[in-house]
Amino acid sequence: MVMLIMLTGCATGREESDVSTLPEQQSTSLSDQSFFKVVRTIGFEDAGKFIMVEGSQCGEQASGPEPATMLITHDLPAYVNNATVILNGWSLRYLHKDHEVRTLRADISHSKLVTGGGGPPTLVFEVAGELSDQNGDDAYEFCVYYTGLGFNSAWINARIEGDYNGIETQALQIHSDGPIATLESIWTGGALRGHDSVAVIPRGFDFQYDNQFECEFRFPPCRWDDPADHPLRQVAYSLFQTDASPNPDGNPHWVTQTIFKDSGTRTHWVKTRAALIGGDSVKLRANFLPLNSRSGKTGICRNGVDGVVHTETFRLYDLPYDYVVPMLTGWNLDYECDHQHVQRAGIWIHDIRFDPETKGLEYKLSSILRDKNGAPGFNASHRVSVLGLNRSAIPPVIRHSAPELKIKIRDR
Repeated sequence: MVMLIMLTGCATGREESDVSTLPEQQSTSLSDQSFFKVVRTIGFEDAGKFIMVEGSQCGEQASGPEPATMLITHDLPAYVNNATVILNGWSLRYLHKDHEVRTLRADISHSKLVTGGGGPPTLVFEVAGELSDQNGDDAYEFCVYYTGLGFNSAWINARIEGDYNGIETQALQIHSDGPIATLESIWTGGALRGHDSVAVIPRGFDFQYDNQFECEFRFPPCRWDDPADHPLRQVAYSLFQTDASPNPDGNPHWVTQTIFKDSGTRTHWVKTRAALIGGDSVKLRANFLPLNSRSGKTGICRNGVDGVVHTETFRLYDLPYDYVVPMLTGWNLDYECDHQHVQRAGIWIHDIRFDPETKGLEYKLSSILRDKNGAPGFNASHRVSVLGLNRSAIPPVIRHSAPELKIKIRDR
């Protein structure tokens, strides 16, 4: 069963020099969380040129292994002729009890700007999420957090590549190769030119343990072809891109690193998805998260219940772009002292605000990782890269029709 509901917020900004982190006492217990709430706002719009929208939507899946899928639409102003969407967070939770994990996925699988038909331009995208264990019979909820941007190409020289299907990269991480998987991606299609600046847009991830015999005491009894599941110790994602400098060969390439593990290291599949935005107007303040594997038990375990959503506020100052969009390009969640079952996991940015006067960007980051009793605690870290868009140096010429000239000729 899939339930469609939306949440939103939005913003833009400019380049970034100072970063201040302001922790907030806004942690909320699981029972207090509002799910399926519909909120839509426009955080920033420069009418006729640029708009950013932010939102979230949740769906429920009665059981696995099929993913929870949702189709999301956003109507945009008539001036928008280019638009795309960024995966800026996710939340997955079992609806009953906690369980081990086989698959963890949050993915924007398709995106398209639909125009024509007499209505406004509409950004349409499909999302999929999955949280499943070995037998895949447990109900779960999936929430996606996204940021959409739309612009008028007469004012902003940028093109979106690989938008509809995304650019997918997949690898099998063998346990003997260690816990950190490294995926190299390259884009050889599209119309990007050698002098174009390019930024990579995060679209999704999919982690799944490789099939291997693992028998659990349960009814019905396990079989040789049952998939494997394990407790979770750490899950992480980091997209590496140094800057938006031009790509001489016209074939952008980038690297993504991930971690998906219990207290040990196990063979698993990793799939990532991305899209590209390129052109003379594109700028990037890149920020990536170095990944460090957590293994074995530690002596640092908080005994109190800590299974609550943690929320912090971050501010970036003096951003030198006409418009900016924050992109969650790195995140890490890990239990504090050892692997545990999972009841809920997620990390997302929200409440994005941009002040064009001070060129300041503000956003909030929320995170959660808990089992059924919320103990021990968890650690969370993240990185946000800033996508900058500058208006074209030569603005478009707006032509007005000339007044009608009337000449009267007199007969002599």
